[in-house]
Amino acid sequence: MELRWLASFAVVAEELHFARAADRLHLAPSALSAQIRALESHLGVRLIDRGRRSRPALTHAGRLFLAEAERTLAQAARAEAVGRRAGRGELGHAEIGYVASAAFSGVVTGLLAACSAPGSDLTVGVRELETPAQLEALAAGDIDVGFLRWRPVYPPGVTATCLLTEEVLLAVREDGPQAAHEAVPTAALREERFVAPYFDEEYGCRDQILQVGDHGGFTPDIAPPVRDFIAALTLVGGGHGVALVPASLSRVHIPGVAFRPLADLRLTTRLVGAYRSGETSPAVRAVIRRLREPATASAT
Repeated sequence: MELRWLASFAVVAEELHFARAADRLHLAPSALSAQIRALESHLGVRLIDRGRRSRPALTHAGRLFLAEAERTLAQAARAEAVGRRAGRGELGHAEIGYVASAAFSGVVTGLLAACSAPGSDLTVGVRELETPAQLEALAAGDIDVGFLRWRPVYPPGVTATCLLTEEVLLAVREDGPQAAHEAVPTAALREERFVAPYFDEEYGCRDQILQVGDHGGFTPDIAPPVRDFIAALTLVGGGHGVALVPASLSRVHIPGVAFRPLADLRLTTRLVGAYRSGETSPAVRAVIRRLREPATASAT
């Protein structure tokens, strides 16, 4: 049974006049009659009485069938609309991963707001993951978009766009000696212990700590690594060292912690949006387009 038969039958049932119905459907009357006969033959029942001297009328079976035909046509129209919207990326789901520090930059919430804008029915799931775990999840297909710290190399099939470059600040105990500086000289950090959430020797915060030591003329004392920047700030607030953190972390209020720039060294860190370069899901591609809109540089 073809949808066009149902559509033709519904129009004939509304007009109860084959010529007018044919005009509405842009069909020849003979073609319309052939469709109705094909439908009746398929069902094995007469749907319309075609009186020679009176207007056509629905049979009892025709009236019962009309209600179901209209529901079927309405559902088909809804299915078509959903399919078209899904193809445009207006419907669907995406899984997003983010490092904790990205949540305080406003970049993650900005993307989520764009996905909930009028006309979009995208749903998103969010999960906090460290940068290495996000790269693994992207490659495995467990997440679709990641907000993570820049890496010089990404797994095969994963690409990234720079979303934000921000200054690195020094987090210190608010009543400690470094808090007395408006900007802290690197040489003044000789006796400090550095707390850092690094995940490997090559790409983590350790490199920037070594830059501070090299610039200040000392070998830094680096504490065992912690899980993330929030854990690092918690230790700083408890008087267990200092930490180099992205400037967006200064929005976090942890008792006992103050933030100061370095006086004689400028360090920066980049937040990137990462995704699979061969992504096929229209919904995920729509999220990626929104991700790239504010971007001003590529980190690939």
